[in-house]
Amino acid sequence: MKPAISTRYLANPDVSCREEGPGEGAILFNPDIDSVLAINATSLQLWRALARPSTLDDLVTYIISNCEDAPPEQVPGDVESFLHALLPGGFIGEVLEGDQAA
Repeated sequence: MKPAISTRYLANPDVSCREEGPGEGAILFNPDIDSVLAINATSLQLWRALARPSTLDDLVTYIISNCEDAPPEQVPGDVESFLHALLPGGFIGEVLEGDQAA
């Protein structure tokens, strides 16, 4: 399902991120469900961008601007897949337009 245009995503503040080294990605730990997720270097950049509410378009633009090796035609699908991988485990949440949570 395609996210609503007004949907913004935000990292769960309870999730810890341990960076593995330059260009190596990170390990995310969600204590709420005792779950661990390994992410690559590009996903780590997305994770950092999610420190503030961001739309899918914001994140796509961020990756295209900051990852010169990322093929622009592939980025939207990859970013959407990343978001869908993190949502069910509570690593990130959705903030809808008008929500006071942001």
